[in-house]
Amino acid sequence: MISMPVAGGHLTSLTNPDEHLWPVALQLFEAVAFMHAHHVAHMDLKPGNIIIPPEGGRLSIIDFSVSIPGCTPDLVSTGVIGTEGYMAPEVRRGEQYWPMLADLWSCGQTLTELCARCKSSPHVPMLLGIARELMNPDPTARPTMTMVLESLAHAQRGEGDVVVSPMLQ
Repeated sequence: MISMPVAGGHLTSLTNPDEHLWPVALQLFEAVAFMHAHHVAHMDLKPGNIIIPPEGGRLSIIDFSVSIPGCTPDLVSTGVIGTEGYMAPEVRRGEQYWPMLADLWSCGQTLTELCARCKSSPHVPMLLGIARELMNPDPTARPTMTMVLESLAHAQRGEGDVVVSPMLQ
């Protein structure tokens, strides 16, 4: 038996998503970048697999039961893996896909759902723009999480707009 402290509820259980949108989105981008840098594709990113205290704080990604360890950016896979509504289109169609690029689409869908719960956050338009780029129908045009984080860092320093698409840089 494994026992762990409870880290919170699902991502959508935040009591004030407007207040926590920016730090939560940044943590999500950093977590996915970390997984990919360590050669792990999660393959089931969704709000139910991201837990956080209801008042905000550190998020945790859980349920690595269908993850692909040892994954490299050029690894091509097949087979429908994940949860309906959060699977990349190429995965849902049963086509060959790159697992890390499929994670990016799922991250975009999760971010879209979180933004939909916000009513007044000034970060919603920018984050929805990033989500759209992550959910590009062409998997090879999706920006990596490293690209997203670099672009956000430039924007925070006032060095330009947030444009993360590899096709636009």
